[in-house]
Amino acid sequence: MVELDVERFFSRLEKLYGIWTKHRANNRWNDANCLSLNHGAMDPDDLYMKSVIIQQYLFGYELPDTVVLLTEGGHFLFLATKRKCEFVRVAVDQIPKGSTITKVTVMERNKADNNAQNYSTLLSEVESCRDGLEEKEKVKIGIFAKEYSTNTKTKNPVVTGWQDQIDAASETVETVDVTSAMGFVMMVKDPHELDCMKKSSVLSNKVLKHHFVNRLEDIIDKEESVTHEALAEGIEAILADPSKMKLKVSADIVRSAYDPIIQSGGGHDIRLSASSNEKVMKYDIITISFGAVYQNYCSNITRTFLVDPPKEVSDNYEALLAVHDVCLSSMRPGRPLKSVYAAAVEELIKQGRKDLVKKLPKNLGFAIGMDFRDSALTLSAKNNAKFQAGMTFNLAISFANIDLSSKGKDSVPEGSPVKEIENYALAIADTVQITENVPDVLTKHQKNTGDISYTINDENEADDGNGDSSAPNGDAALARKLASEHDDSDNGVRTSKRLASTYDAMADANAGAAERERRQIELMNRRNMERVRELARRSRKGGDGDEAEKAEELQAYAKTRDYPDSVLPNQIKVDMPNKCVLLPIGGNPVPFHISTIKAAVLTTPDSAMDAATLLRINFYTASMSLGKEASVNITKLVQKYAPYATFIRELTFRSIDGHNLTQAYRMILEMRKRFKQKEVQEQEEATLVKQDKLVRTKNERVPRLSDLTMRPVFAGRKTQGNLEAHQNGLRFISNRGETVEIIYSNIKHAIFQPCESEIMVLIHFHLKNPIMIGKKKQRNLQVFTEVIDASQAVDAGRRNMYDPEEMDDEQRERQLRRKLNDAFKEFCRKVEIVARKNGFSLEFDIPYRDLGFQGNPHKEMVYIMPTLNCLVNLTETPFFVVDLNDVDHVHFERVTFASKAFDIVLVNKDFTKPVWKIDMVPNNDKDSIQDWLTDMEISYTEGPMNLNWKSIMSTIAEDDRFYMNTEEDEVTEKEAGWSFLRLYGQDDDSDGQDSAEEDSDFDDRDDESGEESEESEEEFDEEESEESDFDADEELEEQGMDWEDMERQAIMDDKRKSRRGDDMDDGGGGGGGRNGKRKRTASSNGGRRSSQQRGQQRRRR
Repeated sequence: MVELDVERFFSRLEKLYGIWTKHRANNRWNDANCLSLNHGAMDPDDLYMKSVIIQQYLFGYELPDTVVLLTEGGHFLFLATKRKCEFVRVAVDQIPKGSTITKVTVMERNKADNNAQNYSTLLSEVESCRDGLEEKEKVKIGIFAKEYSTNTKTKNPVVTGWQDQIDAASETVETVDVTSAMGFVMMVKDPHELDCMKKSSVLSNKVLKHHFVNRLEDIIDKEESVTHEALAEGIEAILADPSKMKLKVSADIVRSAYDPIIQSGGGHDIRLSASSNEKVMKYDIITISFGAVYQNYCSNITRTFLVDPPKEVSDNYEALLAVHDVCLSSMRPGRPLKSVYAAAVEELIKQGRKDLVKKLPKNLGFAIGMDFRDSALTLSAKNNAKFQAGMTFNLAISFANIDLSSKGKDSVPEGSPVKEIENYALAIADTVQITENVPDVLTKHQKNTGDISYTINDENEADDGNGDSSAPNGDAALARKLASEHDDSDNGVRTSKRLASTYDAMADANAGAAERERRQIELMNRRNMERVRELARRSRKGGDGDEAEKAEELQAYAKTRDYPDSVLPNQIKVDMPNKCVLLPIGGNPVPFHISTIKAAVLTTPDSAMDAATLLRINFYTASMSLGKEASVNITKLVQKYAPYATFIRELTFRSIDGHNLTQAYRMILEMRKRFKQKEVQEQEEATLVKQDKLVRTKNERVPRLSDLTMRPVFAGRKTQGNLEAHQNGLRFISNRGETVEIIYSNIKHAIFQPCESEIMVLIHFHLKNPIMIGKKKQRNLQVFTEVIDASQAVDAGRRNMYDPEEMDDEQRERQLRRKLNDAFKEFCRKVEIVARKNGFSLEFDIPYRDLGFQGNPHKEMVYIMPTLNCLVNLTETPFFVVDLNDVDHVHFERVTFASKAFDIVLVNKDFTKPVWKIDMVPNNDKDSIQDWLTDMEISYTEGPMNLNWKSIMSTIAEDDRFYMNTEEDEVTEKEAGWSFLRLYGQDDDSDGQDSAEEDSDFDDRDDESGEESEESEEEFDEEESEESDFDADEELEEQGMDWEDMERQAIMDDKRKSRRGDDMDDGGGGGGGRNGKRKRTASSNGGRRSSQQRGQQRRRR
């Protein structure tokens, strides 16, 4: 049975009453003395009537033909049929204490007197609102003007009669429109509403990602002809029944917000009133817009997909993305809504794209919620309303009616539908929630150029020509060569099933490698273009950069009278508080700051002849290397004064009584130590970002995980305690009272790793900004529980595998693993709910164990696993966590046929930072790793050698045209980006030709020696003709033989041994030790030698 949520009803009714009474004089409320929020008959063609929305907001359901009257005294009156009155009557006696709603009256429809008594009661309540008005002044009743006129024309037994009564009392009352004010009542969402908004957005996102994008790619791959209308109907069918997409969402609480709009072929209409036509979808510029409704709350998403886009279209889309990012960042609480439009215009002018300013729509979005589009809260250039935390908007950025130039049409391949476009539009729309900090984009489907672009008509697939194709002509030719290679060595019938299976496996591997190589070539080209645009945007935003910090001048004392009182003319004085050493020079004490002292050396007397003690103090000077011990400030000071200042290099002091020098020496060393420690601590804390204060949860049950161990530890001791989830962060409390606070907004990646093959179950946090734990900065923090001890005592006796005690232990261990995994998983789920409830986005990743591999990132072999966003090893310390978003390229080192392992180098997008390196990865994992990298759209290369990455990165960091394929003259071609690391580069053809020419020249010069070598080779081959018969068998043995072949091989080996024995008895082996060795070598090579070997033999002769 349907029931009214009384608590929510009064909470929202009080909110409506409070905003109305506070802002009644506002133009939107028109100084209304009471509100008559009537709803007439249901209209299936208008799902967003204000009366429907306000009823769903208050009651949770639509109640047609009802009268709702709210007076300024807080009296709520409800008139409807009996069944509807029973639904609302439960609230009559449950008015909260201290509520601004003073009374709730429910009146049933009376057919006997045609509601005359009910209307009289309502009119009397309207007249009671006359207090404070002048005698001839009319009472103003707030209504929904558009619906009021409609209700008067149609026959509604309850509402029409009430409106007739109002019209009849026109001498004492008048109606005013309050339609636009309702949006301000519902603009700030409560936690329940925000949860519905997020679920609605997730539904839109899933339908786009798992239905439309997959369908679009199938259509393009299969070259199907599908109309826009058919695609739109498919989306609407999914939204009407999500179970068709295997989503467990009831069809009763979801629907489509409007008819989906799909357009292509140019002439796009970006208005939401547009519709999908019956034309066949073209593979050019495709826009898709649709929205989902979940429990009456709307979301909207718009994306543009580019197929074979010309460069000018891609550039315009990049400008659109930049505008979207700027607009999103301007949506902060306290700022006016018009600041979004101003930010968009400013960004386009900053990019030098004034031509696109006039292509912007009149507004860049609107408030969204129960009402799909609130006309009073649009992101226009003149709206002075301000953003507030808890508001939700549809941010819609678009460029309309952009003309496609003839140059752009000529740049696309022949046969592309883009050539037929005259003008087009680009659009992006997302549902956005306003938070206290950065706005949260609820529709998270990717919109970067690489995610929405497709290339299907590739001009590089043209005919390869009639030239020699044995050597790969660049990367593209290499991919085609790998794809077309076949093993032609076995022309006979394969008799061994083992050989057949091996051959098929190798064929599959070669096909996979060819496909991977092709995708990598496309990926690398696309990534090069994206990185060029990204660096260009970053340079525009960053400007010329900040000036380097200036050196801080040293001043221990302002005046000489500030010297310590105990200073003596000819003695060394160490002033600890002022970090200064006063040294006597010419009988006068001269202060030297401790940071200027490089070293101090004390020489004690070693004989009676030399009874003096010497103290030598060295200083930092410009004429020598400063070394790593010099502070940052002293290094800057030396560089500053080096051109014109005179430096003291060292001072030596001698004393017969060494007590003072010894004491000064010890104090100088101690002060240098303290100064260095303080400087290191300041450098550690300098880059720390101030975190928000943890807001503890009160009056609610706090999710808690007990008996945990934390890493890293406090002060070298094992740290155990509990982890709690609060409103804006997590709090770890150790058993000794030490606390660590982890704010949700500072968590970059949260990872839950269940215990499967390890001895622990853990939760790991990779932070955006480091926090101090003890005296060190840490960006990785982990809590875990060990399932079993890392070391167990094993008795020396042999144990039976069916030992009941051992089986019980294993069973208990499995149960404990399952219990701990469930407890940690449930805690992660509760943390996600708490974070989402308080406006934060936090999701826990789980490593993909089946994609893991062994490797050595930190001088120890560990098991490394990828997650959705990272590559991690979390069980061993130091932790290995690489954010894949920070990886620009991956290079495989030591990739040869002879090696059993290779190394992986992950290059950071910030070239000033060192690369990550994983050593000793088994060769068996190479293909799976490369497949995974290709799926993650991360480019990779491989090579046979280890490279000097420090030198490479410093060179690349200075190259402004690294990702471009031309030199600074923009004419000379070069390899773009990381292509220079490829095993087969662009210059392989020319190298092959050069080497061939060198071989031919060598043959021409050495004709005589060549003839002699050929004769000797013929003689050699004749001597070895008998043994060459066994070469094929030996080669087959390496590949694997069946039993019959092995038996035949054994018989032939016996015959060969017997023949050799006979030859030795005949004396044929005299002096033949060398010849025998030579024969065996030739046999192992199968009697065949390459041209390179013959050339080496000629050189030896």
